[in-house]
Amino acid sequence: MSYRPLSSAILAACFAIVPPLLHAEDAQDAAERKAAGAVFTAYNKMLESKFAVDVHTTDDKGNKTQALAEYESLSRIHVKTERMEVVTMPEGTWVKAGEAGWAQPPTEMAAMVKQFVPKSAAELQASSKNIKDEGATTFEGQPAHLYSYDTELQVMGADVKSHNKVIINQAGQLVRSESDGEAMGIKSHSVQDIRYDDKIKVAPPQG
Repeated sequence: MSYRPLSSAILAACFAIVPPLLHAEDAQDAAERKAAGAVFTAYNKMLESKFAVDVHTTDDKGNKTQALAEYESLSRIHVKTERMEVVTMPEGTWVKAGEAGWAQPPTEMAAMVKQFVPKSAAELQASSKNIKDEGATTFEGQPAHLYSYDTELQVMGADVKSHNKVIINQAGQLVRSESDGEAMGIKSHSVQDIRYDDKIKVAPPQG
């Protein structure tokens, strides 16, 4: 944070006000740092786990889409939507659209798919602001905690802004995320339910 030079008269007039303001700012910064620690520790824990994400999205015209993404790791991913299915892993990327069988897409499409892989906690934190502790809540009948934050990212050259609310359970796991976002003039609301499963395995498709 930068400060403009102040005259001695202004400094004298403000002397009684500045210390409590700075104290409040320090307290606010400390609260945001604490909330950020909880959110991004949980996010990092998720990225180090085998997990699946059920995604339900509604755009500003009422169109609804859903997807299921399974992560054996950040390099072994299986995604299913209503229109297509994608498997991406170090060995290659495969796509199945409609009634067509599996095919390996051009290199540029495979690269595009990888842009949707979750980023590291550090990268997400760098693009996040206004991180707040929203207090206690419940998830599936169990005690949990709610946090919110804003993000600004670039995906495939487009600016993507969103306001996010996340629920973290008592084990420190991220279990639900809701976001209201805007990209290329289109607004949408997305709900992501996250589950953890050590049995998740992603392999090259057969057939």
